[in-house]
Amino acid sequence: MNKSLLFAGLLVAGLFFFASDAEAQLKAYNTSIGIRGGTSVGGSVKRFISDHDAVELMVYTRWKGWVGNLLYEHHMDIREFEGLEWYVGGGGHYGVWKVGKSEPPWVYKATEDYAAFGIDAIVGLDYNINRTSWFISLDWKPSYNFQDFTDLWWDEIAFTLRYAF
Repeated sequence: MNKSLLFAGLLVAGLFFFASDAEAQLKAYNTSIGIRGGTSVGGSVKRFISDHDAVELMVYTRWKGWVGNLLYEHHMDIREFEGLEWYVGGGGHYGVWKVGKSEPPWVYKATEDYAAFGIDAIVGLDYNINRTSWFISLDWKPSYNFQDFTDLWWDEIAFTLRYAF
């Protein structure tokens, strides 16, 4: 558990280290915080570091384990639809699971606690709801683990509801 807390602390520190707003002209908002639901459930903090570039921290539960992601995202306007943007990006993840609590029926049953880390890609749509401080996004985030259960996790799809400030 201490490793998990250390990793989460490092992710948060990295988020604010890379998210200095001194160099760039930012969007109408700098930071948003929200809840995420889909094949996983958790939270998200997104901070824009330029007009079109953001860093996002996600912490969520999946298969009764915990995963943390730190992602870079490049946002692009969709001119035909006011308030709608699409984004692409990538980053990394680290997750921990306990034996006997985490395996879905179709996965090999682990005999000891395990952790996994790897790389992630992300592509999604982000919509500003009626020019308010509320945003909703839908994304697909495939990932690949380098340690324990090395495989492509292609099924991570989620909605995120965010409040921007």
